[in-house]
Amino acid sequence: MKPLVTVVISAREGHWLAEQSLLSVLADDAEPFKLLYIDTMSPPPVAERIAALALALDFKVVRHDDWIAPAAARALALTKIDTRFVAFIDNDVLVEPGCLAKLLACAQETGAGLVGPLYVQAGAGRAPSIHMAGGVLEWTDSEPRALTYEGHRLLDAPLDAAAALGREEVDFLEFHYLLARTDLAKRPGALSKDVLLVHEHIALALYARERGLAVWMEPAARVTYLAFAPQRLQDIAFFRRRWDSEACEASLAAFARRWPIADPEAMHAPVRHFVRDRLEGVTFFRTGPRGADLDAPMAAHELAQTRCALREQAVGRGYGAEAVRALESACDVATLFFDGIYRPDGRPFLNHVIGTASALVRYELKVDIVAAGLLHAAYTHRADWMAEDEVSRMLGAGAVDRLVRAQSLAKDHVTKGGADPGLITAPEANALCIRAANEADMLLSGEYRATGRPVEFTAAGLILLAAALDWVGIAGLATTAGQPRGEGGQGPLLGLAPVQGSFRLDARNRRIDWIQVRA
Repeated sequence: MKPLVTVVISAREGHWLAEQSLLSVLADDAEPFKLLYIDTMSPPPVAERIAALALALDFKVVRHDDWIAPAAARALALTKIDTRFVAFIDNDVLVEPGCLAKLLACAQETGAGLVGPLYVQAGAGRAPSIHMAGGVLEWTDSEPRALTYEGHRLLDAPLDAAAALGREEVDFLEFHYLLARTDLAKRPGALSKDVLLVHEHIALALYARERGLAVWMEPAARVTYLAFAPQRLQDIAFFRRRWDSEACEASLAAFARRWPIADPEAMHAPVRHFVRDRLEGVTFFRTGPRGADLDAPMAAHELAQTRCALREQAVGRGYGAEAVRALESACDVATLFFDGIYRPDGRPFLNHVIGTASALVRYELKVDIVAAGLLHAAYTHRADWMAEDEVSRMLGAGAVDRLVRAQSLAKDHVTKGGADPGLITAPEANALCIRAANEADMLLSGEYRATGRPVEFTAAGLILLAAALDWVGIAGLATTAGQPRGEGGQGPLLGLAPVQGSFRLDARNRRIDWIQVRA
């Protein structure tokens, strides 16, 4: 029997989940279907695995070596489809068995133009919750009617809330998984040539309703959108193209031209905020044009060791006034945390964390990463009387605290190596930058030469670091961290033998407290 449906899979934001998503689609085989996989700019290992599956299981792959927006790729794929229905699926969703059959039954029984499942969201260890139980649009009462609001019904609600749902009409669906009548999808204007990156799903739903075709949600069918899985370095370039600010603005403008909006600024503001948040997660550098020397190693004379020198370096490197104030605040907190602690070469510990921050400023990392560099030892080198939750309160609940906590994983990477650098997450890459900057301070300050302490990075760790930071675009920081430590020696410190770990002078009577601070 000829299948009624062609499933079209396309990239949403990247490719690292592609194989897992594809296997879940293939496993949902209660209803026969044709499969067309749109491979847009996937890395060679992913492309090879997809091609091997296509050969083994007899489905088609369309490869795009250059950038094409997911919406445009779907429109091109329609020219190859001859089934009555088409199911569009993003490559970062997991499909539950029976999903396609339930959606098809809903479409046939209701005559709907579009049908979608219950969208569940998960990833990064977060418990599954509802992403959307159909979309909601609100309109003005007066004619001509105009849009005033769009939103996700039951967004972030617990899965238990789905028990009360039944098959029903909704205002729009999303391309995470969407079943459409092929004769509708192929009509000129159904898949807009201009609304390509944001609101493209709403535009399709409005087009269907304009032509008298309903949009239905079938909650018995479910897919899980891995919304919270962090981006991998191999997908960063694709991800940035997907959420390019100017291209998203062009999509918003095209949507507003086609569909009446009561207040474009109010309608567009949440989308702009969403796009900014998406891009922030894969942004490594301060705002503004970057220096031309980020691939060059850092020289010893560039290493700041005082607050004043760090501030002047930041200004010289293009950090704005707000960012410089944030670094000053981080210096204040670091001064409190590390009072009375000294490095094994005799330097105040504060000099070391300023040096770590200085290496990050030299390579123009964004201010959260630099601040985390100043505070990277807050948990490991805190005073014994300071509880961990007090450290957490002082660091706050944002990016700086997450980066400081991620230092243990970064250290694991640089001492073991072996990971696929393309699969390093963006947050892990941020933490690796701090680890490399910590190493740069110990090399450029002469601490390694003075103390003879063993180098933290292994050869495998340096290879991983170089590859990961090459993805980020700061090969020079990895080169700096991999420089030879040099030869030297240190005499007795405070009348004692040379040491290789940090130590604290007790604040009450300044006696030497050889706690060998947790390095």
